[in-house]
Amino acid sequence: MRKLLIALVLVLAGAVTATLAYAPYLPQLVAEGVPPLVWPAPGHFATIDGADLPRDLHIVEATTSRPLLPDLETAFTDTRGKAFLIAHAGRLELEHYAPGLDAESRFNSFSMAKSLVGALTYRALAEGRLKHLDQTLGELLPDDRGLAGVTLRSLLAMRSGIAFDHGEGKAGAVSGDKSVDTSANPLGPLARLHFLGLGAIEGDLVSEAKPDAEFSYQNVNTALLGEVLETVYQQRLEDLLSEKLWRPAAAADASWRQPAVGAPVSAYCCIYATARDWIRIGQYLIENGTADAPFLPAPLWREFLGLDIPYADRLDDNYGQHVRQNVLDRAGQALQGPFSYFMGQGGQVLYLLPEQQLVVYRAGETVQLLHSTLYRAWNSISQ
Repeated sequence: MRKLLIALVLVLAGAVTATLAYAPYLPQLVAEGVPPLVWPAPGHFATIDGADLPRDLHIVEATTSRPLLPDLETAFTDTRGKAFLIAHAGRLELEHYAPGLDAESRFNSFSMAKSLVGALTYRALAEGRLKHLDQTLGELLPDDRGLAGVTLRSLLAMRSGIAFDHGEGKAGAVSGDKSVDTSANPLGPLARLHFLGLGAIEGDLVSEAKPDAEFSYQNVNTALLGEVLETVYQQRLEDLLSEKLWRPAAAADASWRQPAVGAPVSAYCCIYATARDWIRIGQYLIENGTADAPFLPAPLWREFLGLDIPYADRLDDNYGQHVRQNVLDRAGQALQGPFSYFMGQGGQVLYLLPEQQLVVYRAGETVQLLHSTLYRAWNSISQ
């Protein structure tokens, strides 16, 4: 019996050793768990340097005292909402938080970070760092990963054909699902990407690289775009975001998750910033920067936000440029027309409606109905 126990212990020790050799991040996974919605968060973070003085939001007198309409308050409460802000025509019209949270609280972007990487990709086009969206990874990065034919356009549209699960199906192939492409497998490629970084999986990536590849929502697409941006600019991604968008929008300091100290940030996830700063970013984007310093040339700005996406495509919740597009067309509602939005796990949403000069930010633990939220937001400030 004693010999059997010793043998079992040795087998178990060998299995643990082998597992940790393949997945040395497992203790970190246990310690960090799923990134929380509200700061502070465990793990490693790079700083996104903000402006010395945050942008004036022109906060109207009724901003914090204006009540949510009953149906909006019910939806906010039922979905465990944490923050809800509305800015119209450059003025913060409504600001509402769950108990215990306020304007200083910082919220996790989850996949809204992807849209900022999309914005930086378009900025790289505007500045000539990238020639066009049909450039391939073979042109832009060392081609030792089987991804030579993958284009920037396909990465932005989540149609790269990359078999992220080693041929067993594409991680996150969930057309219509707006959640982060998470996996329950702690030894899977997504876990390795999240805790070890892109370098740990690049050698195993392959792509069909077909022009008509199916939509497959994968964090790895954004991670590759982040690597492209760091390569063509020779700057860290958090510094690029600070320089090109965060400080120009006059947002305050924020934190971006890293797998480890000094490692490239997780391009696809987890920027912690205040709700007001997300409004500042949204306002800056719908205005396309300033008259003196546009964020993008007008044609690229329209393309990035998807302002010219056909109505029929919007009905299917179009995904392109790392931004989503939809349309408001419910009879009897005052707010109508196209809108663009950034979205993250749990229903973190930044709505962008340039034509109506409207920006809406919502953070919460579960998804709040997309269209109804916008209708109710507009009605809340129109009474």
